[in-house]
Amino acid sequence: MPVLGRVHLSSAHKPTGNTLHVGMTTVPTELRIVRRDDGTGYFLLYCDKSGDELTDTWHATLEDALHQAEFEFTVRPEEWEIL
Repeated sequence: MPVLGRVHLSSAHKPTGNTLHVGMTTVPTELRIVRRDDGTGYFLLYCDKSGDELTDTWHATLEDALHQAEFEFTVRPEEWEIL
């Protein structure tokens, strides 16, 4: 799946606690947005410092994925690195 954008989480992006990811014990250091290969939505990937995926969430639209990142980590849309 092609990566559309990513953002490195800094100390300004503390988890808000608005979402609980069961079983995820590591706080991600990077978020990535990828489009599904079949074009049916987007994944917001939560990655550790090695770039390994910790978990993901599925979203119907790119805007929904961006909103989730803001909801969970206060990531503003302009902070994303578009690839």
